[in-house]
Amino acid sequence: MFSNLRERIPQYIRDHKKDFLAFSIALAFFIVFSIFSILQYYSLGTSALDLGINAQSLYTFIHEGMFYSPLLGENTLAQHFTIFKFTQVPIYYIFPSPLSLMIYEDFFIVMGGYIVYLLSMELLKDHIKSMKLLYLVSIGFLLAYEFSPFTESLISFSFHNMAFLPFFFLLAFYAFLTERRVLQIISLAFIISLHANFIYIVAILLLYEFLFLHTSRGKKIGTWLSAKSKPTGIKNFSYFIIFIAILYVYLIFADFMKADISGVSAFSALPTTGEVGTPVSSPFALLLLLFHNPGEFSSIIGTNAGVKIFYLNLLFKSNIYLPLFSPLSLILLLPYIMYAVPSSYAAYYQLGYQYSAMVSGAIYISAIIGTYNVISFGKYIYRHNKSIRLRAKKVSAKIHNNNIWIPVISILIIVVLVISIPFGLLSPPGMQHTDHSTMNDIFEQNSGGAASFLINVSSNLPPNSYILTQNSLMPYFSNDINAYSTPWSPGYYNILPEFRYVVIQNNSFWATQGENHSLQIIVNNGLMNGNYTIINRYSPANIMILENTHNMPA
Repeated sequence: MFSNLRERIPQYIRDHKKDFLAFSIALAFFIVFSIFSILQYYSLGTSALDLGINAQSLYTFIHEGMFYSPLLGENTLAQHFTIFKFTQVPIYYIFPSPLSLMIYEDFFIVMGGYIVYLLSMELLKDHIKSMKLLYLVSIGFLLAYEFSPFTESLISFSFHNMAFLPFFFLLAFYAFLTERRVLQIISLAFIISLHANFIYIVAILLLYEFLFLHTSRGKKIGTWLSAKSKPTGIKNFSYFIIFIAILYVYLIFADFMKADISGVSAFSALPTTGEVGTPVSSPFALLLLLFHNPGEFSSIIGTNAGVKIFYLNLLFKSNIYLPLFSPLSLILLLPYIMYAVPSSYAAYYQLGYQYSAMVSGAIYISAIIGTYNVISFGKYIYRHNKSIRLRAKKVSAKIHNNNIWIPVISILIIVVLVISIPFGLLSPPGMQHTDHSTMNDIFEQNSGGAASFLINVSSNLPPNSYILTQNSLMPYFSNDINAYSTPWSPGYYNILPEFRYVVIQNNSFWATQGENHSLQIIVNNGLMNGNYTIINRYSPANIMILENTHNMPA
């Protein structure tokens, strides 16, 4: 088996030289995005939500056996039942720093681009016979994905488990196309492991695959859920129904587990469709509201309408509207549409947040299949329109000899990048569009000594000290089971005497959040009444470390 390995490996590399080059491009983006993450971390650009919570819960699991974080006041599995966190435990055990989570996430995000490349190569080879042209188009899709502001939003938002979704979503569809059932099931399982409610995303993806099997391209797929029957046959349809039922059973199981972890009645965990007329609770309630009160329905949908239109238009424009040529594929966006559009929460449709993970995979599947359909339509017109066929024959020699399609495709790739780059974190200085965006910019990350100072302070404080800090500084103290953050940790203002140390960036934005319970007010009052003593400071960033030496419990 291994006797001719020395000859087989070089041969494999020669046969897949172009794939290795595409993989290398993705790795180059991984390096760039990792540099951004390092700069962001050392520029105080991260936050308790969600980097601090995840890092602290992993540290607590390693040392206490549960994913607890004081920022939630409970086990984090009781929130979203993200069992994917178990894959992060070995990473955090070996490299116990929030930065390791950021870089781990970056790798999965950029590798989504490599899967986009593989999808393009697999789908478009039916129509693009020139390997050089097919490779250029596929590299174009890879670059479009990596430079997309919707991809880079996941990098800009320091950490969230939702950011792993595009990779597994794309991988599941690629496994479906290439008839790798085991890989597809594993990918779908990973999607569900990110969030229990992602069963809806998996259900829509399976529905799309079922419908795709009835298209001209889908009819070439010989295996779906069952290897021993026709993909469009009754047996596979039965498997599809069974899979949907299993997904719903998993949702019930996850809700029961969350209830058990939280210590509440299991019956309160049964899935519901939400109250009638409460759109944010249920798509069904939203549909009922449409018939019951059309005016209120319009008001809800119209909330922040300008931002929603901008976001969705940029989503399509950054792919030169190719997804519109694959209307069937647009059903992949339904989970996001039902989740975000009825909401008034602006972060759902702003660049710079993790919610773009719900559209990143779907939009590139749609764009590639849209390209497939455009080429198919062009070929159909060519075959059935004599005048067009005659004109095409007159210029075919010129097109072939001068290889005109390569510069045309290159120009289209440049157009996509020109549209995308100004909205992303790699935008040149002064060019970044900040409308409807909280996107960071790699050129604006100024790494000073503040983060190193905080890391040093954290490592020198007594283990498991009660620490109160603010949202933007909490990740540097996440390796402490008793680190709390304003303004998020529930009830922190009721246990102020228990905090031995307080860490504040004086008069900063996050220090002043929390109204009468803001960290700034707590510190000012503590200094005024003599409860707090400044034991260390970093003046360039206006950071103070205070110790409670007055009213500590005995």
